[in-house]
Amino acid sequence: MKLQKQKNTVLDVGDKFSQRRDVSSAPTNLDQLSAIAVDLLNKKNLEVSKVRPFFWSMVETYVDRFQQYPFDTSKALFSYLELASFPEDEVRELIKQLEAQFESSHGRPLRKSTQRLSQKDVQDDEIKNLRGSVKYAAMVAEVDD
Repeated sequence: MKLQKQKNTVLDVGDKFSQRRDVSSAPTNLDQLSAIAVDLLNKKNLEVSKVRPFFWSMVETYVDRFQQYPFDTSKALFSYLELASFPEDEVRELIKQLEAQFESSHGRPLRKSTQRLSQKDVQDDEIKNLRGSVKYAAMVAEVDD
């Protein structure tokens, strides 16, 4: 797969379906191919382990040809997460990967750390308290004079 700016091959079927086959009896257009694929997929004797590599090879071929995915990747990701009821560990790991990739690509973190923000809030509160103390001390000093 040759996506622009892509370092890792996300879809790797190991060229299982990319080898040339006898195409003399093959469908002559995409509509025929689609009808055959739908018919085969609707049969109950197919296993996911046999179907998945076929789809990955189709997606890889599409991406190589058109330099984009044949579907909305964000929608596909959210649909997958919805099917799995948004598993906490998986979502957290995905967020970590996205943040790391963002920082690697842009040279800065995507967002400020909440720990840093809470430390800054504590420091701001301490500074306000110190200012209040200094003002009070200055007022007391003026009254004494």
